[in-house]
Amino acid sequence: MIHGILLLLAVCAILYSYIKWCYNYWARHGIKYSEPSFPYGTLILGKELHWGEIALRDYLKYKSFGPIYGGFTFTNPMVYINDKELAKNILVKDFNVFYDRGIYSNPHDDPLNEHLFTLGGPKWQKLRQKLTPVFTSGKIKNMLPMLLKVGHNMVDTLKNEIKIDKTVDMKEWVARFTTDVIGTCAFGLECNSLKDPNAEFRVMGKKSFTDINMFSAFICVNFPKIALKLGLGFTPKPVTKFFIKVVEDTIEYREKNNITRNDFMDLLIKMRNKDKSNDPEKDQDLEGFSVYEIAAQAFVFFLAGFETSSTVVSYTLLELAMNQEIQDKVRTEINQVLKKYDNEITYDAIQEMTYLEQCINESMRKYPTLAVLMRQAMQDYAVPNSKFTIPKGMFTIIPSYAFNHDAENWPEPEKFDPDRFEKMNSSFAQSKAFYPFGDGPKNCIGERFGKIQTKVGLVMLLKNFKFSKSSKTVFPVQFNTRLEILSTKDGIYLNAEAL
Repeated sequence: MIHGILLLLAVCAILYSYIKWCYNYWARHGIKYSEPSFPYGTLILGKELHWGEIALRDYLKYKSFGPIYGGFTFTNPMVYINDKELAKNILVKDFNVFYDRGIYSNPHDDPLNEHLFTLGGPKWQKLRQKLTPVFTSGKIKNMLPMLLKVGHNMVDTLKNEIKIDKTVDMKEWVARFTTDVIGTCAFGLECNSLKDPNAEFRVMGKKSFTDINMFSAFICVNFPKIALKLGLGFTPKPVTKFFIKVVEDTIEYREKNNITRNDFMDLLIKMRNKDKSNDPEKDQDLEGFSVYEIAAQAFVFFLAGFETSSTVVSYTLLELAMNQEIQDKVRTEINQVLKKYDNEITYDAIQEMTYLEQCINESMRKYPTLAVLMRQAMQDYAVPNSKFTIPKGMFTIIPSYAFNHDAENWPEPEKFDPDRFEKMNSSFAQSKAFYPFGDGPKNCIGERFGKIQTKVGLVMLLKNFKFSKSSKTVFPVQFNTRLEILSTKDGIYLNAEAL
């Protein structure tokens, strides 16, 4: 008995010493770091602060000490970037070192997670090349009628809703709009979530974020080899089953009825079937996709399309409700531009709405969907103006939310001021470390689609409704600290008045 107790104490002492040694990593390298706590390190999801807010707090504390500071996930060190120039180099110039996000992937047990966002290396590069053609401006332009159809449905349904109660959760309404848009543009399906909030597509989209097992996610991130052996993944099983079934049914229906829609799903089906064209150079680059691989790409397109765009639209509406003079100004621009196009919402008309775009950019600055950008060093990388070398395999964090809320970078960062983006271009964005869609070769492939979907949603809403603060409006925003994306803890409740 005594020997057993002594053995247990010895094991605990060794474990304690090991953890303490791990948490002294940055001290041994002479780098400032945020103080960790076992077992989460410095990355504690689900507590008082969102990851973006934690990064902002530490960024402001350590930015004067050099281009980097340290953090931990469990006992594993990760490096945060304090310097805007270094951030740009990691994303663009030195992409050959940081070409991977280092996200856990288990295609056997979690097939929907084997998509463009998680892949790295040659497999990512080949897939990126194949998917790029579906997101050209021409293809996006052809999808506009589908977006407008869903938009008109949203307006009609919302007008009926506010006859009952003028206070509405715009976060939920916009998410239903983007769900229906992605459903029709990607899958060719009428999701009807605007009329039925419990439509299966909408329910499964929500489950993709809310039903993630946090313990499994912790194991996947920190112990990927153990997670693989245990068959763990991020995607909830019912979500996987649903989306694979949708893709199987869509493929079967289109092939059986010889249907071509020139949409996202159509391109993936052509890759699967190794369709031949009259261009030998194109043919030799086609490779068949399995149903699971098609489902994975369609799934990430669905998630990115409905969650990011709906977040941007709802945050923009919130800020416009809190700043009525800005809302009036952007509505005036919308009406003046549409008047030139016989009150028709066209692709060219939307491109002329420059102040609307400034409002969207300011919303993405204040509320970046991805509060941090993550890359993994694939080889040792000597940090400029530092004695530290980022070792191969270390996670490298670019704190977008922190850059966007630094008063030296953006004066009065909590103020919503669209005029900041009056002279927006790529050099301006890089000088401010403003990366709402990432940057470099691994930037968001669906940026064009996301922007047009966001603009159509806002144009339809602002043209037909006036939004104002309600008794249920929470401002400043409280974030959902369990999620990596910058989502609100609860809904975004606003008063909506038909115009």
